[in-house]
Amino acid sequence: MSLFLKGLLLKIFPSFGPKRLIDTQISVYKRLKKKFPYAAENDILNSLIMSRINTPLSPSTKHEERLHYDSILQNTNKKLEDVIWAMFEYENILSREAELNLQLQKINAQPAEIEQEYQKWKKYIMECVEKLRENS
Repeated sequence: MSLFLKGLLLKIFPSFGPKRLIDTQISVYKRLKKKFPYAAENDILNSLIMSRINTPLSPSTKHEERLHYDSILQNTNKKLEDVIWAMFEYENILSREAELNLQLQKINAQPAEIEQEYQKWKKYIMECVEKLRENS
């Protein structure tokens, strides 16, 4: 999916709670770190991903989610921001792609506006992770 379409989805569907998703994942990460203080960072991040895949009210099938997260699960050099972005992208963009086609007919979005929305959420994720690191 192009960057334009990803950004457009964020513009069309702001009420799906991207901020809530990000904040929740930061909170789950903190709980995992507290519960397993000696666990390797990669194991903590994989647990965070698996907790998202195993969420009972997921908008897609576990198989679809597993396919999306498979490469990041295998990446031993991932960072928290990579994991949260993958979740954000899947939950707020990729899993809602079909809805985009219906909404595209109704709005007139400009590429610069869409890119700005896309970058706003990337920045928010980075700020949240940085704040977490500062407070650790």
